Amino acid sequence: MKKWLIALGLSSALVVAGCSGDTDEGTDTENENQTEETNEDQGTDEQAVKKALLNAQMELTNTFKTYQGKITAYQTAVSAEEPDTEQIKSAGEEAKTAANEAATTAADYTVEADLPEETKTKLEEAVPSLQAYYEEVEAALNENLENADFSKADEKFQEFNDQFGQILEDAGFPATPNLMEEMS
Repeated sequence: MKKWLIALGLSSALVVAGCSGDTDEGTDTENENQTEETNEDQGTDEQAVKKALLNAQMELTNTFKTYQGKITAYQTAVSAEEPDTEQIKSAGEEAKTAANEAATTAADYTVEADLPEETKTKLEEAVPSLQAYYEEVEAALNENLENADFSKADEKFQEFNDQFGQILEDAGFPATPNLMEEMS
């Protein structure tokens, strides 16, 4: 009977030791699953942020495209092989009005995207550079309607484009857009 009790005790000890080993393995597997789920959630969050940024970019370019189109039409008229003075004046007046309206729109522009607060703030901090661009365009047209110098305006737009590009780069986009081309 003693031998039987000793055998029973040893087998119980082995069973308990075996079960505790299974528990450790189960915990490791659970930790791996949780890590994988966390990585998947982060990937999903990154994709959601990228999608929201693209939507914000589309919204921004669509908002200012009509204004920029008139400014681009003026620039095209000025740089024509045989410039037409009347066409330049007409396009200049339209561009001046468009620049004024665009500056007002930029001053009131809010980012309507489901983005992390930090990213949204960076976007909203970039918009004043866009507003300054349109103000500089209007000032240049007021100064010389027939041959406006947009160099200061272009600097402001480049500043805006760089800020926006940095936001996209921080979000993991491989390349940054040329917003002037998208708006024209």
